[in-house]
Amino acid sequence: MKTRKLFLSAAVISMIAVSCAGSGESHTEDAANAVDSTGASASWIVDAESSNVRWEGNTAGAQVYGHFGHVKIKEGSVTTEGEKIVGGNFTIDMTTIEPKDENYSEEHPAADLVGHLTTGDFFLVEEFPTASFEVTSMDGNTVKGNLTVKGQTHEETVVLEDAKFSEDGNMMKAIGNLTFDRQKYGVAWAHYLKDVVLSDDIKLTINLVGKKA
Repeated sequence: MKTRKLFLSAAVISMIAVSCAGSGESHTEDAANAVDSTGASASWIVDAESSNVRWEGNTAGAQVYGHFGHVKIKEGSVTTEGEKIVGGNFTIDMTTIEPKDENYSEEHPAADLVGHLTTGDFFLVEEFPTASFEVTSMDGNTVKGNLTVKGQTHEETVVLEDAKFSEDGNMMKAIGNLTFDRQKYGVAWAHYLKDVVLSDDIKLTINLVGKKA
């Protein structure tokens, strides 16, 4: 599918999501430097089936390993003016946590990790079934916004990797990286092995696809 680069403005993160490829310049540079054009306002609905968030957490110390997987986007919207994004937000369905790594066994299956992540040790999904992000500002390819996890909201920064419109103008895609400190959101579980440290950083790669409303 032919595409044209999307000029990014203050709300680009509503199409965020967490690699660069190509020759010479990175997608980040392309996204930040794409040509601005003016035009009518347009509304976009996030296509939940085509969008997702990749999450990753790691350990250090006597045992070094990590877990990663996907969680689904529930809903979202974006507003653009010409090729500028000027508003938007999205919601993550925390009930859809799905591990994709291979660090499991019959004794410790992936289902055990999902069960643990949904408890109060981590995201208390029964009480807080969604997380969300709402854009507040953007400078270059760096986007700031309010991330809400486990009922707590803090400002976070996202680095946009890529953003573009389809050639026919009916679809937009974006990828961005967000790393947040779990401790700020009350996700404070410590590893039961004293010589193994669970990283406070949770890395998100958020891939959003929007269709014209």
